[in-house]
Amino acid sequence: MDKFLKRPSASTSIEADVDEKRSKVETEKASAKGVSASLKTVKKWMKEFNIDLQYDVEDDHVTKIVCKTCKSFAPANMSSNFVSGNTTVKRESVAFHVKSAMHERAINSKCAQEKKARNEPSDLEKGFQKIDMGTSEKMSKLFRTSYYIAMKERPFTDFPDLVDLQTINGLPLGDTYHTDKAARNFIEHIGGVYFDNIKGLIHDADYFSIFCDGSTDRSDTEKEVIFVKCLEDYYPKMKYLKLVEPENTKAEGILAAIDQAFFEFELNNYKQKTVGFCSDGASVMMGSKKGVIQLLKTNGNAEWIKAVWCLAHRLELAVKDAFKSTYMDNVIEMLVSIYYFYKGSGKRFKEAEDIAELLGEHFMKPEKANGTRWVDHKLRATSKLIQNWQVIITQMENYAEDNSNRGHDREKVKGYLRRLKQHKMVVFMGFVKDVLNEVAKISLLFQREDITVYSAVTKLQSAETALRALIDNDGPSVIEIKEQIRDGKFHGVQLLNLLPNDTLANDRRRITQSVLDCLSSRLENLTTDEIFLACNAFDHKNWPLATERDALLQYGNGDVRVIYRHYQTVLTNADCNLVNALSQWADLKFHVSGNARYTNKHPLLVWQLVSQMDQDKGDYKDILKIIHLTNVLPLANASCERAFSTMKRIKSDWRCRLGAEVLDTLMRIKVADVALRESDPKPAVTRWWLSGQRQKRPNTLPYGARN
Repeated sequence: MDKFLKRPSASTSIEADVDEKRSKVETEKASAKGVSASLKTVKKWMKEFNIDLQYDVEDDHVTKIVCKTCKSFAPANMSSNFVSGNTTVKRESVAFHVKSAMHERAINSKCAQEKKARNEPSDLEKGFQKIDMGTSEKMSKLFRTSYYIAMKERPFTDFPDLVDLQTINGLPLGDTYHTDKAARNFIEHIGGVYFDNIKGLIHDADYFSIFCDGSTDRSDTEKEVIFVKCLEDYYPKMKYLKLVEPENTKAEGILAAIDQAFFEFELNNYKQKTVGFCSDGASVMMGSKKGVIQLLKTNGNAEWIKAVWCLAHRLELAVKDAFKSTYMDNVIEMLVSIYYFYKGSGKRFKEAEDIAELLGEHFMKPEKANGTRWVDHKLRATSKLIQNWQVIITQMENYAEDNSNRGHDREKVKGYLRRLKQHKMVVFMGFVKDVLNEVAKISLLFQREDITVYSAVTKLQSAETALRALIDNDGPSVIEIKEQIRDGKFHGVQLLNLLPNDTLANDRRRITQSVLDCLSSRLENLTTDEIFLACNAFDHKNWPLATERDALLQYGNGDVRVIYRHYQTVLTNADCNLVNALSQWADLKFHVSGNARYTNKHPLLVWQLVSQMDQDKGDYKDILKIIHLTNVLPLANASCERAFSTMKRIKSDWRCRLGAEVLDTLMRIKVADVALRESDPKPAVTRWWLSGQRQKRPNTLPYGARN
């Protein structure tokens, strides 16, 4: 009868408790004696039982042992002396622990994580991987077609037609997964591959910077785009993180959206890795009391985070400040007037082209010069005005004399003509071009993703030197225009109100000095901020010569200390030691300055090459972590502006119903900008094949057998 009343077997956790209690009893009996064993004996047990032990040694005897595997991988609801520290160092204790349920579960968990790290499939995944070569090739072609849809910003409904076209052209693509829903699913997995790659980068990164900016899409919904700047193969790269919809446009709402974005990447402690935050100058972002940056520091207990107002935006504002209330503003207003004169009028533009053809010229479409945009757009507009000047004058004179045009429009054009024919206007068109030509060089650098502090300072100093030369001398564009003015005529047109060169020179000096002052005021932190100044030490082109050994030995030591003190928490978490870094800094300087292969290379490339060479040796491990930290500091968020341009192309007036997640996926693919020929669909195909609860059947039609 008893055999029918036999109780069921105990659960795994109960077995673990029994095993551990048995081990605990023996441990308590022997703990008073302080049982220990020789180091040689313990190592013998490790080989015998195939267990990885951590131990404390006193006088060549082991006094405490810990199972490394259980400490790292055991379930949280299980406990053991081999996790907290077992002071009974006996063979029997090790034998009992190896057979315990907790140790077995820890071993299984470790093996599963190692397989995942090596991208090895689990037993379930192996069952899904029964895909033949023909099916794999077919799915790769379908995924590549979906990738084309995403890259060309086309609607998903184009996918069936593209598949039909390829089938008609003789490319076998089977009979399944030819719908727009399939295309959307494929694109989600293509974006998922990029998502997984970025997730791995930021998890492995010791530090990174955050870039954030806001805008509205075509449906007037507020969006925040988030980028991170981190190391990829020891080189700083801008990576698209997420497009999010904040609950509100207040600082708390934006920060909550940023928190949610990092939560999706399973990185809740991202603030402890953040070294800088860059955005535009809006008070909701950069406010010193309740702005996003201040909340980021306070909530994350991360006072070291460097707040940076985008340099490219500040440069545009500096130019506006310098031109305000000067004759340069008159030139910009003229550019705007001419742009709107031709905008939306195909007739006027065609007349201008006909006149240009008669004059043997080429008419270039006038460009918009107003609004807050990069400086280069004003330079292009000015260059086009100089080239089109004769054609515009000729057309406007004809327009003003044509009685078929409205009287109001004719009077307006006469006003344009009076302003365009001014001697000062013609000369200052060249002056604006000369000034903007130098400022645009700074702007183009600020828009690059690989900008560094020392490259920004170098370009700024170079541009300031060129601008100072304009104080006492005419620029190349002004010289060229003056050479074309003969007897008060420019391109055969009589100029009005001719001015002496001294008067023009006085205005030129005053305005040039104003530009220099505004640049210095807006960008002063590049040359005054303690952290930015310290970053200049890591440009090897600024170092003393290798022959000046004493000077080279002392160079930059204080700067290394400044960076380390400010980011001590981050660098300590990255296992960086200041004493070691200073010692390695001296060796590194002599290594780089004495090696000809580094002489003419960009500093970022130098530190990448040194890091790749040193990754197995670790001779410069600590100092390179400090150098790379300065390379990921934020300076400009032009990448965010480009991302919003991409967003408005993707979510056009015809695709206003695109959801936030789909739009985020499409932007992730587009921003990555991998050429179609270079894209590899296989990782996405594998990801799709292993997804879901059911095995994929790409050769079976959903409704009945194939015909």
